[in-house]
Amino acid sequence: MSRNDELTGYGRHHLQMESYGAAAFCFYRAIKENEFNGNAWNGLILSLSLMRREEEIRTTLARFALQPGLDFDRDLLTFVFMMWQQNPRALAEWLRRVVQFNGIPEKDQLAFTEIAEDAERAYEDLVVKYGAESLHSRGMLTLEEYAARPIQLDWLLEAPVDTIYEQLQWWLEDKDSALSAVRLLCMLPDTRSEKLLRRVCRNVAIEPKVRTHALLALRWLGVRGNAKLYKFNESFVIDLDNPKPELTISVPAVYKPALDRVKLWAAKEKGLVSPEVYEQYASTDEVQLPPEIVEKLDEAEVPPLLQEVSHALIRAAHDEYYPLVPTISGTRQWSAALLMLMKDYAVGIGEEWPYGEPEQDETAKQHRNWLLSASPDFYPSIEEVRKLKES
Repeated sequence: MSRNDELTGYGRHHLQMESYGAAAFCFYRAIKENEFNGNAWNGLILSLSLMRREEEIRTTLARFALQPGLDFDRDLLTFVFMMWQQNPRALAEWLRRVVQFNGIPEKDQLAFTEIAEDAERAYEDLVVKYGAESLHSRGMLTLEEYAARPIQLDWLLEAPVDTIYEQLQWWLEDKDSALSAVRLLCMLPDTRSEKLLRRVCRNVAIEPKVRTHALLALRWLGVRGNAKLYKFNESFVIDLDNPKPELTISVPAVYKPALDRVKLWAAKEKGLVSPEVYEQYASTDEVQLPPEIVEKLDEAEVPPLLQEVSHALIRAAHDEYYPLVPTISGTRQWSAALLMLMKDYAVGIGEEWPYGEPEQDETAKQHRNWLLSASPDFYPSIEEVRKLKES
């Protein structure tokens, strides 16, 4: 087995162990040694996605498409359509490039060419409406521009390692850059990374959210066993093999029933389910709803932006208060709290809110206030978005 195959194998092993930072490091090194290693490109993009590094995913996808001689990889299509659903320009350019890759079936070539043509027309319509310069200033970049942007792994493999750690020490002492340092350390497999991250977990001078991310970064680095987290004037011992409560950068699974009931409310307001059906399921905490009800939730089509608002609020509160986070029961009240905040956001930025007035009781309001306590910039950010839309 070649060294390049070994690096790719290590990356896959780390992926299976949920050590996503260590996996990304291995895959990136494999690509630097052999830019035609499609398995490593696939693994790097998957690793970055599992760490929610959206901008770096876009850059890596662009670099992949601009690398001649690679084999077609169908697994990447999901990422492409998700990452560039708001940028038809880059989507079209990516598809135009990929149809020239090795091993792509003729039917896919035709389908991708058709999608690219549709995306190009969509971009042209946007240019007519807003102007090319305005779209570019809002982040609608070309594929080449995405590819040219640096990602953190570029620096990690190009700069002297001592220089990197010296810089990271400075970042950790700065409130505005501490989280960036933590998220970078998880991709630098070295005993010094583990040591620094453990210090962050115990450092009360660092924001609580960043301390939670440091705990997660240890896991992504490949560290297992116990780690100490100091919060709320108390030291907690967290088992990184099986952290309880759930330690994640995504929405914790315990919130899924509440999020489903947000969609159930929307389905009721759209007339997709009757008030009686809503009452039947909203009043329970069942994790799995019947298939026919799940189908109605999908039909409700709650805008992705509003769903992301609720997800961001949940993640922020979970990071702030971990491990002393609530056990989620009374999902009807939790869903009502989320609906209140989603409505405030939609109305605040001048968007339509077709879902009526959310239920309001004291428990729901308490949940809303708890979520808001970890996002003090929620309403100021709404005002900023509104002003940007009006400008």
